[in-house]
Amino acid sequence: MTRPLRAPALLLLLALLASACGSIVELELPELDAVPRDPPEQSIVYDADGNQLAVLRREFRERIDIEELPQHLIDAVVAAEDQRFWIHGGVDARAIVRAAAANLAAGGVEQGGSTISQQLVKMLYMPNDPRTPSTKVREALLARQIEDERSKEDILGEYLNTVYFGNGAYGIEAAAETYFRKAATDLDLAESALLTAIIRAPESLNPTREPDGARLRRDLVLDAMVELGSIDAEAAEAAKAASVDVAPRPPSPPTSEPHWVDFVIRTLLDDPTFGDDEAERAQRVFGGGLRIHTTLRPQLQALARDAVATHLPDASDPEVGLVHVDPGTGHILAAVGGRDYDRQQFDLATQARRQPGSAFKTFVLAAAVTSGYGPGHLIDGGPATFDTVNGPWKVRNYLGSRPGLVTLEEATWASVNGAFARLILELGTGRVAALARAMGVQSPINEDAPIALGGVDPGVSPLDMAAAYATLANGGERVPATPIDRIEDADGAVVHRPDDRGRRVLDPSAAFVTTKILQGVVENGTGVRARIPGWEVAGKTGTTQSYADAWFVGYTPTLAASVWVGRPEGRVPMHDIRGVRNVTGGSFPARIWRSYATAALVDEQPVDFSLPEEYYEIVELDPETGLRAAPWCAGEPTAVPRAIVPRETCPSPTAVPTRTATPVLVCPETPSPDEEPVALCEERTRTPAPAQTTEPSPDGTAEPDPQPGDPPEEQPTDDERPPPPPPSPSPTGGEVRPTPGGGGATE
Repeated sequence: MTRPLRAPALLLLLALLASACGSIVELELPELDAVPRDPPEQSIVYDADGNQLAVLRREFRERIDIEELPQHLIDAVVAAEDQRFWIHGGVDARAIVRAAAANLAAGGVEQGGSTISQQLVKMLYMPNDPRTPSTKVREALLARQIEDERSKEDILGEYLNTVYFGNGAYGIEAAAETYFRKAATDLDLAESALLTAIIRAPESLNPTREPDGARLRRDLVLDAMVELGSIDAEAAEAAKAASVDVAPRPPSPPTSEPHWVDFVIRTLLDDPTFGDDEAERAQRVFGGGLRIHTTLRPQLQALARDAVATHLPDASDPEVGLVHVDPGTGHILAAVGGRDYDRQQFDLATQARRQPGSAFKTFVLAAAVTSGYGPGHLIDGGPATFDTVNGPWKVRNYLGSRPGLVTLEEATWASVNGAFARLILELGTGRVAALARAMGVQSPINEDAPIALGGVDPGVSPLDMAAAYATLANGGERVPATPIDRIEDADGAVVHRPDDRGRRVLDPSAAFVTTKILQGVVENGTGVRARIPGWEVAGKTGTTQSYADAWFVGYTPTLAASVWVGRPEGRVPMHDIRGVRNVTGGSFPARIWRSYATAALVDEQPVDFSLPEEYYEIVELDPETGLRAAPWCAGEPTAVPRAIVPRETCPSPTAVPTRTATPVLVCPETPSPDEEPVALCEERTRTPAPAQTTEPSPDGTAEPDPQPGDPPEEQPTDDERPPPPPPSPSPTGGEVRPTPGGGGATE
């Protein structure tokens, strides 16, 4: 049985075929001038209601003859894109072999083997053709033909007048004007190397947004020019010393939602199904005549902006990033990327990466529940210094509190650092990071212990957090978040639809138990300001050191949204903002979330979180400890979510007494097969955690003593503090008392 050819090997075979047999097969091709050029057609972006948001088109400037261009620009593009341009015949088998080896070693596409002539053929004659073996053969043969019919100088000149340089600029003259406000004839060596460096990835290496990446790639081009003998080392070093000083980004296509349109463009340019590289994808996006139908719902977008403006209306206020994801479809329904696009083009909803503070503890919690830790699992919450692979890790709690043993749910409600530090060391940092990725965090996650307290470097975006929490709202099934509903061609035929199939990343019972614990954060803990009357809300607050970032990420069964508040320019402390002394996740983020979610859900009937009965197990539990019954402790049949079914039996009478805590979310009665799924199970009696030892100051707040990456939440004012929850009967006839601290719990 023969093995199928891998893609790089197939490309090599095609290149060799084109090189060896091109003159024979060329006879079957029309004259190059007779090959129709696909005229560029503008693409249109729509919102979910079919309203036009933007028109995407190519922007050209006056063409320029290659004779007018500086020699160092010509040398730079050859060094960057096709170092054997002057000697090959249109297809460079050696380059394809080199690219194939690099791609095989990397396990993916890292390098391309297309020559400048092949790239020109794709841009002029085949911009919208699918990448199939037959089109690659045709591309190679047309490249051979174009080399036979035109001079190298003509080919290179046509290429430089056509290729995409990002920011809507096609052609070197447009690029020179866009980035340097000058003519291409006046580009110096450093500028020429920079522009040719970004051809391969014109958006991800865009110097207006990614100056460091663009500088690195520019320096590699300069090194290649030295190797080719185009310049000497001294000239290269002088050019490397030049700063990446480009003009401000030109205005986005006219639209009422510029941050959203930019996000949609970035999404498509990053999608490998749209082409082999960014330049090829840009051809389709800006000239393919696409009808791009997005998921943005204008009514919800207006509500999101209103929620932000209600609480932080002024330009001097901290900025807000807000993202709403539909848990069942992954559709991004609303996204606020900033207050003023002209002032802040960087998208705070989808691009900004900031440390999440305690909002990241949710992933530690979910990993713990998946490992069988129930809500009543006891953990030492005290401060300590831990030995880690990166050295000693000193962990403190807010106000230096020493809570001693706390249950998992108490640790979550009050955001006890010591407890979560011990949890991640027990569970493993790699496991927690992997779960966060699986749930939907796309930003890189360092596998270090401090991530338990939000020490993610460089950080996560509001989109990351909304998408990951949406997985919990969807019962542990992740549907990838997307701004795209479908894409049609100019004739209305659907040419692309995102994969909306869900993938199970958490057992439903683990997701349910995690959710019920996070409900307590909103009902009894640091997130009380996010409560919505009539709705079950789960979520987590987060605040970083010096009050530089504040988060609330929350969800109902039908909505998942994240809110970040901070300063885009960096880690600027947020003090004395509109009467709030220290901005925390429980202040403005929770309030904005509540305002938005309340309005977004106004026409929906409240839905409770539920778990189908097949995810419960019936076990004999000791009502005093929540552990399995034994001969010395009577038990009763209890339905327990299978993720937290206890393995241990109750301690024998001769065992040394210890503080005990029972799991919550257990059902004292066996569900009937005909009953609806259990929505809320009864809480069991447990011993409360010791109260914190440090008293708040007279005004109801306290001076911060935050753990790096995770300072506390402010206590709510008296009118915002919820009343204590009513007692619920325990199976033994007692009452369940609320955890000390209630709404005043701090993080």
